[in-house]
This record gives sequence, C-alpha cells and structure tokens, in this order.
Amino acid sequence: MLMKSKKLCIIALFIVGMMTIVTGCGSGSQTSGTSDSSKKEVTVKIGADSSAFSTLFYVARDKGYFEKHGIEAQINPYSYGIDTIDAVLTNQVDVGLAMDFAALSRLSSGDLKIFAFNQQVDSSKEKVVARDGINSPGELKGQSIAVKRGTVDEYAMVRYLEKYNIKIDEVKKQGFSSDAEILSAFQKGDVKATFFSGNLLDKALQVQGAKVIGSKADIPFASRGFLLANSKFLGQKDVAKNILLALNDATKYINENPAGAAEVMTKALKIPQDSLEKDIKSRSNDIRLNDDDVKQLQEVYEYASDSKLIKGGFNLKDKIDTNPLKAALPGKLTYKPE
Repeated sequence: MLMKSKKLCIIALFIVGMMTIVTGCGSGSQTSGTSDSSKKEVTVKIGADSSAFSTLFYVARDKGYFEKHGIEAQINPYSYGIDTIDAVLTNQVDVGLAMDFAALSRLSSGDLKIFAFNQQVDSSKEKVVARDGINSPGELKGQSIAVKRGTVDEYAMVRYLEKYNIKIDEVKKQGFSSDAEILSAFQKGDVKATFFSGNLLDKALQVQGAKVIGSKADIPFASRGFLLANSKFLGQKDVAKNILLALNDATKYINENPAGAAEVMTKALKIPQDSLEKDIKSRSNDIRLNDDDVKQLQEVYEYASDSKLIKGGFNLKDKIDTNPLKAALPGKLTYKPE
C-alpha cells in the first residue's frame, strides 16, 4: 500500500511538473508575440521642401503609412530640396530629396547616396514668365533673371537661354533662397523673368504686364526627383526598406486621390487647395529606379560638370545604393549597372 502511495505521488509530481513546463512555454510564446506586435517605432527625421515635391512625405505621415511600417516620421520643413540634402550632409535629417541637378551638385560633398526615384515634373507646366515688355526668349539678353539658388532651375535656366543663343553671363542672374523672395523681386520689378509653376505662377501672372514666354518643355527638360541618405542610414536595412514601403503606399494614394493629397498639403504649406491639386496632378509620382532615371542623371551630370555648374570627379554608379529598393520593392528596381 505504501509503495502504491509513493508511486501515485511520483506520478502526480510528474504531471504537475509537465504542466508547469507547458505553461511556461505557452507564456514564453505569448510574450514573444506581444513583443513583436508592439515593437517600438523607429524615429526617422525627414527633410521636406516647401512645395508639392514633398507631398509623399506628408501623405505617408498623415495617412498612417509610416506608422503601418514601423516608422515614426519627424518632418522638418526647408525651402528647397537642396536644403534637405545639405541637412542630410550635416546630420540634421536622415532622408532628403532633390531634383537631379541639385542632388548631383552635392554628391561630391560627403557621404550621400541616391536610393530611389520619387517624382518627375511635367515640364510644360513650369513656365518662363517675363514682364516689362519682354515678349520673347530672345529679349532676355541683358535682363535681370531670377533663379532658385542651388536648385535644378540653375541648370534649367542655362539650358533655356542656350536654346536661344544666350549665354548665362549675358544676363544678370540673381539667386534667391526662397520662393517668397523670388516672387517679391518679380512683383517689384527687380527681376524681369524667371521660372514659375503652381501657386506661384498664378500669383506672378497677376503682376501688371506679366506674360508667359515659354516653358522648360522648350529645352526640352523634365526634371526628376530622387531620395537621398547617407551610407550609415541606408545600412539599417529594415528601416530603409520600410521607408520605401511607406512612401510607395503614399504615392499610390496621391496618384489615386490627388484631391485628398492636396488637402493634406494645404494644411502643411498653407497654400490654396485648388492650386496644390493642379500642381500635384502635373507631377508623376512613383517609387522606383530604372535605366532612364539614371540616364538622365548621367546626362545632367556630364553637362553640368563640363559647364562648371557643379563639381565633378566622381563615378555616378558609386553614388547609387539599390539595396533598399531591392529589399522593399524588387519589381520597381529595373536599373541595371553595366
């Protein structure tokens, strides 16, 4: 009888022990699952310019796409894309964006990589507006011309004037660091012509005697925008991948719902929604990188460096990191380095 009781005790202890082990295993899985679903978001500082160029950043934030992909985005506003790239170079932000020429102008300045295309502008919507009796491009010689300092407009203006046999040193070029400064100078008559688009075009054409005399389509040149970051940031593979996934969701939203995107941007930029919607519709948004994107970069690089508009001396292929796009959206990466 005593032996039987001992056996029963041993069996009972064995069962209790097994239950404890199973329960412990179950608790471990539950904790792991909870941890996975409540992972802390990664903070990413993003530099945005003050135009529809940066729509994808604000849409990704306000529509929850960053949050969906584990990103807590802090958007820092700047005047132009070139300013966001300078902020990347000085470690003020993690990600910036710039049009082709502006991006190329900084690639020799430090650790900076292009990792995706994000936008192309309809060149016919970027108008050359002149005033005070200037009726044709040929009449720009000797006149005061405004450009956005350090931006793609520096490059485009040289190309535009060249089209009409005018050298850049045959005009009085004035550089400005904000759209407000350019518009004010044009309104006062301090400058006689420049590129305008979107809401600024509407305002410029309200100036007495102002008229459209051409567009970037006359060059022809349609600028393309790119996302840039440094090698250290892009080395965080999951973070870089998730940024692109969130921005891809945002571009889908923008393309399908430009009115909704304009509503988001009018809150951010304090610009009339109807003007923003027109501007957004004039831009082609996508997260990708193809051979044509890189071909345009190469063409702009060669012209700009040969013309001493930017400092050259680097191999463009070395300044492109395709790994984040390959990880996030492999079907959107069709660029093939030779």
